[in-house]
Amino acid sequence: MTYLIGLDIGTSAIKGVLISSEGKIVSREQSKTQIEILKDGQMQFDADDLYRLVTTVIRGLIQLLPAGASVAGISISSASGNTLLVDQEGKPMTPVFSWMDTRVKDEIATVFGKLDEEEVHRLIGWPLLNTFPLAHLSWLKCHQPQLLQQAARVCMSTDYILYRLTGKWGIDSSTATTFYLQDQSSSSWHLPYLQQLGIDIEKLPVIHKPGKKLGQILPEAAKETGLSTKAAVILGSFDHPSAARGAGVLDAGQLLLSCGTSWVGFYPLLERETAIGQKLLTDPFLQPEGAWGGMFSLPAIAASVDKFVCQYISDASDRNEQFSKLAAAADAGAGGLMIHPLLECDNSALEGRDPAHIARALMEGTAYLLRMKLEQLQHAGLPAHTITMVGGPSETFPWPQIVADVISNELHIVNGSCAGAVGSAILAGIGIGLYKDERDAWQRAAFDRTTRTPNKEVTQKYEELYRKFLAKYN
Repeated sequence: MTYLIGLDIGTSAIKGVLISSEGKIVSREQSKTQIEILKDGQMQFDADDLYRLVTTVIRGLIQLLPAGASVAGISISSASGNTLLVDQEGKPMTPVFSWMDTRVKDEIATVFGKLDEEEVHRLIGWPLLNTFPLAHLSWLKCHQPQLLQQAARVCMSTDYILYRLTGKWGIDSSTATTFYLQDQSSSSWHLPYLQQLGIDIEKLPVIHKPGKKLGQILPEAAKETGLSTKAAVILGSFDHPSAARGAGVLDAGQLLLSCGTSWVGFYPLLERETAIGQKLLTDPFLQPEGAWGGMFSLPAIAASVDKFVCQYISDASDRNEQFSKLAAAADAGAGGLMIHPLLECDNSALEGRDPAHIARALMEGTAYLLRMKLEQLQHAGLPAHTITMVGGPSETFPWPQIVADVISNELHIVNGSCAGAVGSAILAGIGIGLYKDERDAWQRAAFDRTTRTPNKEVTQKYEELYRKFLAKYN
């Protein structure tokens, strides 16, 4: 029996799974991450602290390895876009700039002039945003140019973790998309951007396909993780494409709802131009043999919901459990209350309201926003014949039932909150030659699947309420 580890380094937590070659999840581990929030929109974290958390998760996972067994391969997916400078000795020179950092104002324009947004989207695969590494590096170019010039390596946090494990620098083309320095169609670094920033190409990790072996576990990393030096480290992908692999969403007509810090819809697409034309975040996914991936996002909606929860329900450590129980206790329609989770709310509108109605309205408002996105894309020729939901909310009642009722569609739940980590484990299996590809992995591995079916009576009620939500907020 061969054993694999898949890690999913998210914005708020690191999730890991240990699986057998037959798809049995032997163990699951999770550790919360820490982000420091400073003035002027600065959000950052410590790269070495993140590495220590990764080693802790790995050590926890292998506690349940059968006697005499070892891990053959490990791979990492991540919510990438977190920028780091590293010195000649491989030590961090800066804290990691989080992808949620908003310190950047006009620095991109200062460095590059006015970039054509459509051209950036077509080149990079993602629309131009004032966050992510392109923005971070522009800020450094403007405010700390000597630091940028002195750096031996310009990387993202996941690249640094891989370096600590193997002593080698490498990045997969999916994760490299969030760097905003890659020509996505050719999987190569875009030299004009590097020249504007003054970054030598040798300072960047080499780009490979997801599932490529990067190296073996170093002796020092073996001591820190408990893994054997024979264990192979395999390049992973961005987190949502990894979750699609872990949920078996591989073909056009399927849709993945990946619900974490942001709620993301992921479509496998036959043509890259389809994703670009609909202004979706584009991922190389199963290229060059298979589908591209197109993503839409309800950005950082979990944080927005949590803000409401803290203010009107509870700010205790168990507030998510309270939130779910209250929402489950309320009837559909939340007593007539409607909340748009991404908009500021007039305090007077919620003061004195039943906490159960507030909780229910937050879940329903999130589901309404999701339905709006799905309908827009369906009208543009991107129907979803099957929908699979993953992430923490997929395992938390009544989230999946509310979503199924609002969108009036069956929801399949596969590998729930650990789908991203399972996708990484599948890539680890591909990298060591255990699986030919993702389809082969799904033919050979048996993962559990549950289905949430819409309640016809509740769905009819939501149909009317959704129209009211559209009239109020659209």
